[in-house]
Amino acid sequence: MKRKKSLNRKTVLAFIVLSVFFVLFVKLIYIQIFLHNKISHSVGRMVNRQTVEVPKRGDILDTKGNILATSVKKYNIFLDPKIIEDFSNIKNILLKNGIQVKEKNLSDFGNRAYVPVAYDVDSSVANNIKMMKLRGVGFESKYVRKYPEGKMLSNILGLTGHDGNGLEGIEKTCNNCLLGNSVIASTYRDGRGYIIQNKVIDQSKICGQNVILSIDRNIQYIAEQELRKSFEKYQAKMATCIVQNPKTGSILAMVSLPDFDYLEKIKDLRVLRNTAISDIYEPGSTFKIVTVASALEENKVKLSDTFYLENGKLKIADHTIRDDHKIEGKVSLSRAMEMSSNIAMIKIAKKLGNNDFYEYIRKFGFYSLTGIDLPGEAKGLLLDVKHWNALTLPTISFGQGIGVTALQMINAFTAIANDGVLLKPSIVQRIGKYNENDTQENFHTMEIRRVVSKETAYMMKKILKNSVDFGTGKSAKVAGYTVGGKTGTSQKIDPLTKTYSKKFYTASFCGMLPAMEPEFVVLVIIDEPKGQSYYGSSVASPVFSSIAQSIAQYLEIPKDDISKNKI
Repeated sequence: MKRKKSLNRKTVLAFIVLSVFFVLFVKLIYIQIFLHNKISHSVGRMVNRQTVEVPKRGDILDTKGNILATSVKKYNIFLDPKIIEDFSNIKNILLKNGIQVKEKNLSDFGNRAYVPVAYDVDSSVANNIKMMKLRGVGFESKYVRKYPEGKMLSNILGLTGHDGNGLEGIEKTCNNCLLGNSVIASTYRDGRGYIIQNKVIDQSKICGQNVILSIDRNIQYIAEQELRKSFEKYQAKMATCIVQNPKTGSILAMVSLPDFDYLEKIKDLRVLRNTAISDIYEPGSTFKIVTVASALEENKVKLSDTFYLENGKLKIADHTIRDDHKIEGKVSLSRAMEMSSNIAMIKIAKKLGNNDFYEYIRKFGFYSLTGIDLPGEAKGLLLDVKHWNALTLPTISFGQGIGVTALQMINAFTAIANDGVLLKPSIVQRIGKYNENDTQENFHTMEIRRVVSKETAYMMKKILKNSVDFGTGKSAKVAGYTVGGKTGTSQKIDPLTKTYSKKFYTASFCGMLPAMEPEFVVLVIIDEPKGQSYYGSSVASPVFSSIAQSIAQYLEIPKDDISKNKI
């Protein structure tokens, strides 16, 4: 009887054991077949990680190879508390490297597996910590955009967003070239929790391309320093300066004030504007080169012609046009330009007529985009010739009633300096592969059209030279060099009365050096200068003189001793 009971117990025990094994077997089968994908995915997430490897954004350099914008590698450092073994040691090591962890104990992290402890850490500091091979300490690399020259060229270079894409300026227009190609990087965690990269990525293969500008850092510095002095002296609303090579159309310097500092928070978005290409203004007397050059080209006037200036007053359609400088009797064409006579310009433009004058305005590039590689370029303002009234031609002849950009204005002067050929202004010189000498794309001089003949351009250069030697541009003279140029003083429209203001003016000067064989052209614009004087001759011309003097010395342009006898 006892033996029978013992057998029953053994049978029950065996049954129980077998049942347990059967349940485990079934569970194992269930896990292997039905939960395999889910478990594999979960394990993969713990062991393997895929991250986007962001390439180094290409550099922006000046024509001499000076870096204007670059990307610096930085690191975000994080902790994984779940695999940390010696938290106290990790805290001490991080503290020695300038990183403070506020949590006192591992338990303070709760159930988190990712805890950022430092942002934008320098590579040298991150590498020091990496060498310690601390379990539970991770690193995320990124690139931060830096501008070594500070404020210089800020409106032209622009800036990038948090995602690394260009938002303004060259950073925006050349974004696709600068950006590079992101790749997926695979890493896995070994048994001790260390992160190992599956494949080393060659950064040179994915990095963005460099963009080399025609800007010369030294010329840019000269232009910025001199323009800023005047901008602050006259407490101007805005100020602009452009320096252009008349033989290639390349922009050597471009300044727009106010500008911004990359290290400071931008409070007014207007400082992002590149006024040299975005703002429209009435050019005033600098526009007279278009009137005179067009009439000379069409043989409507000759250098020997004389003009009666109506004793400084001319009535047109119930409006009286005045000259700032009253001149009695008749004067030559050159003298009319020297004294910046509005009345002479009206008489010259009338010889051309509406249609021809309008066509030459367009030929010189006004009311058209130049196509420069910068965002936000304005087209300007010009009433269609079909809608011109009795005052339109007279006022446009001396630079009122038309809206232009600074870039359009200097490009028109450059056409005269370039023997009558209008060029496309350029600021991107070439685009090259990262850290290599060869280039993917070169940008060459592009002729748009011949506007006037070489003979007409030559006569205009002589007239502009006389305007500096004997006329309103005397303060633009540069010691040892001949200069050709034209002053401009234009009334601004009062936003309240919608009429020309007697309080707000734009002072400008555009000139070339040397006068007859120019090596560079400079335009200076001071918007709403405050003080006793607002004329281009007293406000803008001296700025040109200072800039031109320094550029001529820097470029080692030989001094010319051409006679200053009038034509």
